Amino acid sequence: MQDAIILGGGISGLTAGYLLQKQGLDLSVLEKNSEPGGPISTARQEGYLVERGPNSLLLPDPWVERWLAELALSDQIQESPASASKRFIVKNGRPVAVPASPLQALTTPLFSFRGKLGVLLEPFRKRISEEQGDVETVASFVRRRLGPDFLDYAIDPMVSGVYAGDPQQLILEYAFPLMRGFERDGGSIIRGALRYKKRRKRDGTAYKKRSISFRDGLGILPQTLSRKLGNRLWLDSNVTKVDRVDRGWQVTWERAGETFQGVANNLIVCLPAYAIKQIVWADAVAEQLQDTPDLKYPAVHSLALGFRREQIEHPLDGFGMLVPSKEPHNILGALFSSSLSPGRAPNGHCLLTVMIGGIRRPELANASEDELIALAMPDLERLIGANGSPCFSLLHSWPRAIPQYTSEFGPWRDTLRGLEKEFPGLYFGGNSIDGIAMGASILSGKRLAERIRLLNQS
Repeated sequence: MQDAIILGGGISGLTAGYLLQKQGLDLSVLEKNSEPGGPISTARQEGYLVERGPNSLLLPDPWVERWLAELALSDQIQESPASASKRFIVKNGRPVAVPASPLQALTTPLFSFRGKLGVLLEPFRKRISEEQGDVETVASFVRRRLGPDFLDYAIDPMVSGVYAGDPQQLILEYAFPLMRGFERDGGSIIRGALRYKKRRKRDGTAYKKRSISFRDGLGILPQTLSRKLGNRLWLDSNVTKVDRVDRGWQVTWERAGETFQGVANNLIVCLPAYAIKQIVWADAVAEQLQDTPDLKYPAVHSLALGFRREQIEHPLDGFGMLVPSKEPHNILGALFSSSLSPGRAPNGHCLLTVMIGGIRRPELANASEDELIALAMPDLERLIGANGSPCFSLLHSWPRAIPQYTSEFGPWRDTLRGLEKEFPGLYFGGNSIDGIAMGASILSGKRLAERIRLLNQS
């Protein structure tokens, strides 16, 4: 009988496992893939350093910084340069810098005069009822409070960049709860944001978030946690069955043709929604999961392209560019990866990470690398002046990339939380319930470990 078994060796499961191990608990972490970390993975090829998944980590609070220092990763940290705060959004076939000041907001070509007026009038618009607000889509909220211009050329591309999703489908309360909270607490986004900032300053919880990476890429974080866990981490282990037993949970998994079983007081599940449903659960759990709608997971391609620097006319002086759905292009956007951190490309070269697919282009789910390059290059030629063929390419495709926090998410979350209450010792975390950002997934693992620590103390 172990203290805990953790299903899923992504960043949430690894974080929870590491912190529980620090508490002196006996545990196992089971991961289906041959490498830990889920989408957080780094490759080195031909002098390029390529992130297969996230390209940066936005530090969400001071604890994460202290935790990275505890893991001896502080000397690995690379802060994004000041220029990386500059974002571009494509309008009329060219990248336009997102306004960074009130003066730029007044002069930007991103929005029409009517669109700018809509933003200025936002504090004077009425809020809707709580019942309506709880089911309002991101698109409806932004159109209501800020106008269609802001939706089309700010929020739509941002949603595409974060979720690879559609603002017409995402529910604001689930996908961007902070924005919903601004209207609820302040009557408007602007007033609510100002109150939130003042409250955090008054409470001493204000924190300036920083975007970072690591010298050897983000993959160094799950690799470090893997080494800390040692033989407690089981890779290439496919969980097939979970049964309820006296005082705990029995888990069955397969590895290299062999079947294994373990029993633990606590079961922590940090798996994608579809993977949770694929497990054969004890009847009482299975019935509730079966009655819950599935979350959508669109396919996304991450296409790394290397060029000689003179092949790109654009200065690449920013984080990257996002493409609104109204613009006639094939790509969702492109990150200027070699501008975000040093060492991403050989001298005299640059690296782009082009995102393709998502909810917008489901028909591209099975496209090959050559097909995707052929789709991307005309866009890159028009938007940033790319000329000639790339001298390096590396494709990583995510068939089920990012959970969509649409109307199905509410019943899904309620089911998982209900199961936790009904079955002591069962916990759920990770991006299928606690937010999709890398920082949110780290904090999800921390909360899981904290819940078990408090339970053991009671």
